[in-house]
Amino acid sequence: MMNYLNTYRRYACDVHRINREAASNPQDFVNMTEMIFRYDLQFIAETILSNPSKSNIILLAGPSSSGKTTGGKKLCDEFARRGCEAQLVSMDDFYLGTEFVKKLPNGNPDFESVEALDIPLVKSCLSQLIQTGECVIPQYDFRNSRRSDRTRNIKLASDAALVIEGIHALNPIFTSDVPPHVLNKIYISVKQGIKDLEKYVLTNREIRCIRRIVRDYKFRRVDPDKMLDMWDEVVEGEKKYIRPYRYTSDYTINSLHIYEPCIMKQSAIELLDKIDRHNPSRPEADRLIDSLSRFETIDSSLIPKDSLMREFIGDGSYTY
Repeated sequence: MMNYLNTYRRYACDVHRINREAASNPQDFVNMTEMIFRYDLQFIAETILSNPSKSNIILLAGPSSSGKTTGGKKLCDEFARRGCEAQLVSMDDFYLGTEFVKKLPNGNPDFESVEALDIPLVKSCLSQLIQTGECVIPQYDFRNSRRSDRTRNIKLASDAALVIEGIHALNPIFTSDVPPHVLNKIYISVKQGIKDLEKYVLTNREIRCIRRIVRDYKFRRVDPDKMLDMWDEVVEGEKKYIRPYRYTSDYTINSLHIYEPCIMKQSAIELLDKIDRHNPSRPEADRLIDSLSRFETIDSSLIPKDSLMREFIGDGSYTY
């Protein structure tokens, strides 16, 4: 159970239990996992709405491929089910653009840095939302890696909710001028790996890496070797810019869906196996292939259309 001490749900899961459930009753296994995740979001929505001392503005942060976007959308759904209008804003729209982002030692733009965002504009919008319930936010053109000419008008009723999601949403650089009691803060991530006895089959970080390999190839046409090449930079950015603030959250969500290796394995193995044998990323690819091969297969048709996992495998009910 989650509470204000910032504990989070942990699963008693290992590869043998997962395979037993996946082989014997996969649909019930999927349904139970989805129900547990939805319960956690219900708890948060109900707790926020029952606390009149805070606003209904929620900051939702987490590292890459933690499920921030779908988690935010599903949380908005839970507010709506309780008669509370809710909107979702992505901090990605506040990116400055490639030409304004500082470079890493290897010459790549450091998009993991908080300085890749328009910090003064984020602070201004947050202040306006708290004071007036209104602001105008930019819209980022990801295809051309720059801010577009389009904007989005946000207008909140006094009892409405706004979820602001992004990897840097908990960074105090944005909230230093905001009274600490006003905002609700959530940290979401894959909080545990999957073991065989005491040895990890997949770490929590590897589970997120597999999610991103599948998603980035399917939706962004990023080859798996390129994704593996950049993964160390992503993780290093998380250590500097995201993880230090995870304990400042009011709630922590474990986004692990314990059946997920069973549905990710086929797509991930096919992609990883395409990496050339002489590619420097091939040893890591082989290691992930060996780990994924240990899991039973679950057909993706058993996964609900609104599942967080649809953010990575596609064919879901949400748009991104």
